[in-house]
Amino acid sequence: MTDDGRGGAGGLALDSLASATFLHRLTGHGALADDAREIIVASGSDRIRFLNGIVTGNVAGTAVGAGCRATLLTVKAHVTAEMRIFPRANDALLVVPKGLGDSTATALSRYAIMDDFAAAQAPGLQLFAILGPESQTHLAAAGYDPRDLAGAALWSHRDVEGPAGPLWMARVHSLGMDGYWIAAPADVVDRLAKVLTPGGLATLSPEAANVARVVAFEPVWGKEITEDYFPMEVGLGDAIDYQKGCFLGQEPIVRIRDRGHLNRRLVQLEMSDKRVPELGATVATETKPKAGTLTSVAPIDGTRVLALGIVHVSAALDGHVRVDLGDGNTIEARIVRE
Repeated sequence: MTDDGRGGAGGLALDSLASATFLHRLTGHGALADDAREIIVASGSDRIRFLNGIVTGNVAGTAVGAGCRATLLTVKAHVTAEMRIFPRANDALLVVPKGLGDSTATALSRYAIMDDFAAAQAPGLQLFAILGPESQTHLAAAGYDPRDLAGAALWSHRDVEGPAGPLWMARVHSLGMDGYWIAAPADVVDRLAKVLTPGGLATLSPEAANVARVVAFEPVWGKEITEDYFPMEVGLGDAIDYQKGCFLGQEPIVRIRDRGHLNRRLVQLEMSDKRVPELGATVATETKPKAGTLTSVAPIDGTRVLALGIVHVSAALDGHVRVDLGDGNTIEARIVRE
């Protein structure tokens, strides 16, 4: 799928310096975006029971056709992968960040000693997203009407037949917008994309997608989500089900919960002017010169700069901090979300 940075919806241009106006217009027109994720197929008669005992999500409580969010942790409860798990009749699909398919499948398989379980990255499947309030209309026009998923719970999914070929579809929320994940072989993806984009669906550039993600306060693997943190520190608290029973890394997670002892958390910051800090810039408070770091930065239309960062819990919501610009100067920023 090519991306020349321009959309078909009335000539809508998708620049890296996307504005709030652009984001509003984008949600009206819909967007087609390559999603930086890979798919693992989990098989074997023990797949649901095994996954439920390893990852943080309630896989056993997720019906066929539904989905759940989960993380795979180390024994010390640091994140090694975040994922969405989709049980199907004869297998389960695990959607993980791009680059983690093989390593996550290998890690899961390593724990399956006496279990009838296998995991492998799905060969030849590409995943992309169709987002915005008109995504259902665009898909229906292409012969893949998702009306049954549109009214279902988030992460509901099914296999679909259509003019471009068979594909898998899931109802999602991404980049601040409702929409659908589509997974299919490359030839099906190309045929579907040729139908969708001339029909008015804009192709979203990676730069514009980053702005939308930062505005929507969504962490991503490799920036906010890394092996350095506990899931609750990086916005993945909703991926933990404390009622389902054991999972890898459970003891430290429960200990942190019970003691209420969390040192850092994910925040969204707004710079006081249009100067753009570097990724990794130090965040300082009056009491802590190294209170945190910026993990994602989003200049918006050259007039406003938002960022995501991992900062110490002592930096209060709506409080002001200083961000190092790397040239001997700092810029004031306000914590606007946590």
